[in-house]
Amino acid sequence: MTPQIKQVLFVDDDPDDHLIFFSAMDEIFPSISITSFYECDALMNYLTDLNRPLPDMIFLDYNMPGIDGSTCLKMIKKIARLLHIPVIIYSTSDSKKLIDDVYSHGAYKYLVKPDNIQKLKGELYQLISLFGTVIPD
Repeated sequence: MTPQIKQVLFVDDDPDDHLIFFSAMDEIFPSISITSFYECDALMNYLTDLNRPLPDMIFLDYNMPGIDGSTCLKMIKKIARLLHIPVIIYSTSDSKKLIDDVYSHGAYKYLVKPDNIQKLKGELYQLISLFGTVIPD
């Protein structure tokens, strides 16, 4: 059965990256709800609140102050009820060491931040379309 994508969480410390990501998603998948966070602690508070619905996918920046993306990924994957949620690491770095590290800790995909919004839309479209169907409004 193909998963249905209704809600995505986006975690990045850069407000410009939030704007770019939201713009790209709104153009290609306007029916997907996006909840954003600027740090891992806020994300973890959301994910561990049993009154909140679980997301269908999480995009997580690797390079964040405080708790970085790799550590945050490990925190997510330690919670049994979150194990099924695909976590996409979203980073400017294309270091093989970083990529190998996050895959070894359960990342679903490592996405290098594209240098323009058209490339980002293409990457997001391909990733989300391959992962599941989108639920219309």
